[in-house]
Amino acid sequence: MKPALLLASLGLLACASSESPTDPGVDASVDAATDSGMDSGMDSGMDASVLERRIFVTDSVQNADFGGLDGADALCTSQALANGLEGEFKAWLSTMASSVSDRLTHSSDPYVLVDGTPVANDWDDLVDGSILVPINLDASGQIRGGDVWTGTLPNGLPYTQGDCAGFTNGTDGIGLCGSTASAAASWTASSTPECSLELRLYCIEQ
Repeated sequence: MKPALLLASLGLLACASSESPTDPGVDASVDAATDSGMDSGMDSGMDASVLERRIFVTDSVQNADFGGLDGADALCTSQALANGLEGEFKAWLSTMASSVSDRLTHSSDPYVLVDGTPVANDWDDLVDGSILVPINLDASGQIRGGDVWTGTLPNGLPYTQGDCAGFTNGTDGIGLCGSTASAAASWTASSTPECSLELRLYCIEQ
């Protein structure tokens, strides 16, 4: 398994399908400073009336053939419903033709893990280059390690040097991945492995 085309300009690390939730070493040059002003007492309950956007990582791994963005979104919907999470969920996944900035809601509400832990204050905070904590809980609240297909740079725009044929090809080419162990820029932009590598997805409530 050979990660292809390391993105040195972003200080990117190699993606791997490891189950370990520990950070293998995030590039210290990336500024991971975040706004500490968010209310630390945020209600951890997932009451639908609370204006929060939940984020989780899939409990399954697969190669980059999701059947395109619709297939990736369907996987997020399926895992959310299976774990009692109501609402619309879409994958944090971009192709060269369609970015998450165009596909996903730009919410002014906080983004949180399924246990209520704050991830970002709002959309602008989500795409400013770092997040508050790694996204490492699945839809049931279990810790999941390893890496995720994202196709997405820290600013929410697509990686344009390869997208596994719009995430429909699980054999040839390369795509961008991120790390569930990182709260720095590498949470979404870590390295460009071969499309055959089996990774997770991030799923975000709309």
